[in-house]
Amino acid sequence: MNQDYHRPRPHGLAGAVLDKQASKFNEDEAKLLLEWIADVTKEEVNTNGERKQFQETLRDGSLLCRLINAIKPGSVKKIMKPLSNFNCMENINQFCTAARSLGVPDEETFQSVDLFDGRDLFSVTVTLRSLGKKVEKSLGIPGPKQVSKDKIYNA
Repeated sequence: MNQDYHRPRPHGLAGAVLDKQASKFNEDEAKLLLEWIADVTKEEVNTNGERKQFQETLRDGSLLCRLINAIKPGSVKKIMKPLSNFNCMENINQFCTAARSLGVPDEETFQSVDLFDGRDLFSVTVTLRSLGKKVEKSLGIPGPKQVSKDKIYNA
């Protein structure tokens, strides 16, 4: 697994777990999720689903906060300017809290370090997919498109 964050690569079981998490990430799904975010927020978003680009697009959390506010205005009261790592992590935490309040289960909600450090981007896609399903059912906002079966890895 290629790690792009500042921590040393773990060895043994911890490294195997990171590799397993990384192998679950699907670039086609990430692209569809970014397209959905662009549709909902009405913003121009880089919809390249490559792992590094997906992380960079969402890493500061401000786009995620704008997504939540586009779905349910006022859900995130103050979006922090991404001047520091703390502000970015706070934005991500605000998104996760708002997603839970919209019905995304705790077990389908990622932790801020999963996105910020790029540890488990698959969890980020799970949260976004779950959020899409919840808002489609409860608010009538169309969810993200599904990945075709032939493009699903490890199926």
